[in-house]
Order: sequence, then C-alpha cells, then structure tokens
Amino acid sequence: MRGQFVLPMALLLIALGVPSNAQSEAGAPAGEAPIKEDYVVGTFHSFNCSVARAADAGAYVWRKNGTLVEELPDLRGRYQLDNSVFKFTVRTNEDDFGNYSCAIGGAAPARTWELRGRPHAKLAPNTNVVEGQKLRLVCKVVGKPYPEVKWLLRNTTDETNMTEVTAVLRERAVLSASEQGVPDAELVLEATQRSDAGVYTCQPAGGVAAATVLRVKDMYAALWPFLGICAEVFVLCAIILVYEKRRTKPELDDSDTDNHEQKKS
Repeated sequence: MRGQFVLPMALLLIALGVPSNAQSEAGAPAGEAPIKEDYVVGTFHSFNCSVARAADAGAYVWRKNGTLVEELPDLRGRYQLDNSVFKFTVRTNEDDFGNYSCAIGGAAPARTWELRGRPHAKLAPNTNVVEGQKLRLVCKVVGKPYPEVKWLLRNTTDETNMTEVTAVLRERAVLSASEQGVPDAELVLEATQRSDAGVYTCQPAGGVAAATVLRVKDMYAALWPFLGICAEVFVLCAIILVYEKRRTKPELDDSDTDNHEQKKS
C-alpha cells in the first residue's frame, strides 16, 4: 500500500518540474542551444550580451567553459569588458575556442556562445621531387579545434578537374594525422611517378584551403648537366692540346734551321 502511494507522488513531482541547476555542455540553460560563431586567429572578436537588467541586479559576469574570464591566465591582458554596451572583446589566439557565456550577477547564463577558430590551411606554394623518391606533404592548419583535411589533385593540363587524391592515386597515397594533430593532414607517396605532377590542395572542413604545385623531375635530370660539363671540359682540353702541338712544331723547325746555318759557317 505504501509503495502504491509513493509512486504517484514521485510522478507528481516530475510533472510539476523539480527545480534543477543542470545546464547543457555548452554552459547554456537546459534546452537552450548556444550561438555558434567562428573567429579568425589574430583578430578581435566580440560578444554582445544585450540583456536588460535592473539597476540592483548586479554586474555582468562572463565565463569561458564555466570559469570566470578574470580567473583565466591565458586571457589576461587580451580582453576588454564594456558594461555600458554589454560587450566582451578578446584579441584571439588559437586556444580561444570553447564555450562562452554571460550572466547578470549570480543568475543562470543569459547568453551562451560556442566559439570555434576558422581553419586556415598553409602549404609551400611549390614542391619539387625527383622521380622515384618519397614525397611527403604536410598541411599546417591554423584554427582550433582542428578539422579533418581533404586532399584534392588537379592535373596541370586540366585546370578545371579537381579530384580527391585517394581516388586518383588509390593505395599509393597514404594519409595520416600530422604531428600537429590534424586528421589526414599528412600525405605520403613512397615512390613518386612523373604522372603525379599537378596541383595538390589541402582543404580543411569549413575553412580556407591551400595549394602547392608539384613538379616531378626526371631521375637523370641531375646527370645531364654533369655530362654536359664533362663534355665541355673534354672539348676544351682537346683544343688546348691541338693548339700546343701546332705551336710547338714551328718552334722546332726554327731551331733546326738555326743549327744548320751555324754548321755551314
């Protein structure tokens, strides 16, 4: 009988909604999705907490990942608070991604944001490799959290056709995470072929791509200049030798004539 009475009471409490301090992972009140924003590393980014408040409600409180911004050493000296316009501004770096919130006094967050760095890829504009040698391309990405990188290949003779590297080179193209920790940011070809030449582009998801022009040199390309130099030296030596022989013969003839005239006298 007691068990039959306790169960309806529990259901009643649930229906009425027991007060809870539970929040979403982004720091927002339960059921409220954070505002998603991107930032470019090295620029200023601002959050506007335009929430009306009473004069005695307390100051605006700003947090990053649940911690007061004033208590974060990595933000020290890089942010500004302007309570007159309810604005929080930070000079961003790579590690500023995360969840930000503003609140009035000790109340629950009134506004929440999910901040992500806009990824920007970097590659050397030109890459040279000798046929048969190993090729290693590493796509550096600025902007956290690091997204997955996609590699595209465009043949130099066809500037409109861009295809995924793995679809063109198949098992010869090996993709792996870079030392930086970016997924698929490292591209390796164990033995480069002449047909591998082209424009290689690394495209971070939702970010700015970068490209490099790959030139594959003939494996004997370094040998031809050497052989040319050897041929030039050989020809030069032959010319000097012929010249010396022709110059020495008249001198010998003049010497024989002088000796013959001395004997006659």
